Amino acid sequence: MIDAVLVKNANRMMTIASLLEEGIELGFADGAMGLIPYSELPEIGERAALSAVELPSPYELVLNTTQGATVEIPWDFARCYCNATYRRPAIEDIAMQGRQTLGLRIRRLRKSAGLTQDALAGAAGIKRVTVVRLEKGEHTPRYKTLSAVARVLGVDVSELLVELEVLRR
Repeated sequence: MIDAVLVKNANRMMTIASLLEEGIELGFADGAMGLIPYSELPEIGERAALSAVELPSPYELVLNTTQGATVEIPWDFARCYCNATYRRPAIEDIAMQGRQTLGLRIRRLRKSAGLTQDALAGAAGIKRVTVVRLEKGEHTPRYKTLSAVARVLGVDVSELLVELEVLRR
């Protein structure tokens, strides 16, 4: 007989998000709490730029700006930012290498298409700062962002994620 069933990866679930003057306070299912300062979110910058915060799922935080834009923050960014002990160096290194490789591919494709960062951002419906962060490998994009960038660059999302030579094998 089973006495209890646990939700797999429940510690990853965000359970509460509050807008404070200094940043966004987050709580997780395992009781961990943390604060992401607005200054660490280039798309936001300050509390006055936000109109609302939403948790549409336990794995995604959505910030609505006063300008009508939305900024999606995945649970892993929030969790790692709020709790540095949650990070594992080897995984952080692999993730950083992946982000940098993706950034180099985006930059190479953007330049070969003759686009500026501003032009790519405008056509993809994202902010220029997001393109900058992507190209520098500082940002893990959501699929929606990758899809929009790929569309503008005239490639499949898979070509952003995997070298073309690997795809042709």
